[in-house]
Amino acid sequence: MALRTVTHATCPCGHHGSIVESRYDDGETHWYLATLRELSHNGIYDGLDPLFSETTPSCPSCGRSLGPEHATDKERIAASAVVSP
Repeated sequence: MALRTVTHATCPCGHHGSIVESRYDDGETHWYLATLRELSHNGIYDGLDPLFSETTPSCPSCGRSLGPEHATDKERIAASAVVSP
């Protein structure tokens, strides 16, 4: 089953973006991918939160590094993957 978690973040300058985590596990195949939407990878985060530490998000408008304190909402979306034979 595929699971997607979207963590929305807002910069103090007002810019909005998100970190999208995609996971897949069907018992045989496992993978994980975290991508940024409307954010840059130029941040400097050296804290304990593994999501922000891995993706090091920053605001593309003002350049500010973003951390967990900038997270405004989190949503989980479950989707079953369809595999064609």
